[in-house]
Amino acid sequence: MLLHMKRTTLVLDSALYAALRQRAAAEGRTLTDVVERALRRGLAAATPRRGRVSLPSYDLGPFLVEPDEQRGAMRPPEDAEPR
Repeated sequence: MLLHMKRTTLVLDSALYAALRQRAAAEGRTLTDVVERALRRGLAAATPRRGRVSLPSYDLGPFLVEPDEQRGAMRPPEDAEPR
């Protein structure tokens, strides 16, 4: 069972260690279980969640040139020879 698990050493503040031990004792769980659960919750909370992005919009007023007229002006005449 322990073949897939990794062991590590953590350096914890003594007050944090005491709080973890108290919680483990109060819940009747091992210190490892309490630390693992806290780490999993912390990682899940730190995962950025992309929600709907609200982009700003601006009213730039009326067109200075009608889009249909400008589009036609940018096309070369049909009878012009290609360059």
